Amino acid sequence: MKVVRFVPLVGEISATNAREVPGLGAVISHWTEGERAAEEWFEALNDAWGPAGFVMRRGEDVLGFLVYAPPEYLPHAGRYPVGPLSEDGVVLAYVGGDARTRRHLLVRMLRDLRLRGVARAEAVASDLGSSYHASTAALLESGWKASRHGWYRGRPYTLAHADLGSTVEVGELARGIFDRVRLPGLKKAPSPSPGAFSTALPKAAPEKARDQGGKTAVLMADAPRGVVARTSRIVRGGPAAGSRPASVGYSKDERSTSKPTVFVSSALSLSTTAR
Repeated sequence: MKVVRFVPLVGEISATNAREVPGLGAVISHWTEGERAAEEWFEALNDAWGPAGFVMRRGEDVLGFLVYAPPEYLPHAGRYPVGPLSEDGVVLAYVGGDARTRRHLLVRMLRDLRLRGVARAEAVASDLGSSYHASTAALLESGWKASRHGWYRGRPYTLAHADLGSTVEVGELARGIFDRVRLPGLKKAPSPSPGAFSTALPKAAPEKARDQGGKTAVLMADAPRGVVARTSRIVRGGPAAGSRPASVGYSKDERSTSKPTVFVSSALSLSTTAR
């Protein structure tokens, strides 16, 4: 049975796994002007300089990848009228994937460059999202700064940069990138206010009241059988000598509905069970 990882993993791109990354060959061909295949380019760069790319996978699925290198290994970068490029910097050639994938890859690259002592990262980014380029909007949203703008073959490009002069700067840039990564919002259910359960319960209320021979007939429509109805006040009239306790019964026209009719006289309190 095949085990599928649900947590994405970021790993280095090497000459041995370059063929497993879809689209990587076309990116390397563009920036080297067709001089080298991806496997050959990564082999030469890893030997002379070190890792030059990362790929994010979930299981065997590639979510995105990133390629970067010193300017001399990316000759096509010098053709854009946005230079000159920094001699001691590194060029981000391409970063692809969804927004979350791109930001994870960018942070991994920044940390790697800082450990190598690189002070500046640059990118010839496309304002219109051209193939084989990083997106200008995506880099600026991730905290990169625009240096210069220019047009090449009828399309606008921006030279963006990120300064890596100190660990503090890299940490702040990384935090700025991840601050823009948002999980789907989960709405928290509001906490009930005190007494909400008691106020939410339905209250049995008299349905109607009418006079029947000087007495008040109250129809408890919502009172179930066996429930004791109590009242602490006089419904109608005042205390009278010789008054009889209230009685409970069913009127003739109400027996079919089985709703108790409570006849309340001038009693001060009532406690009886509907039958």
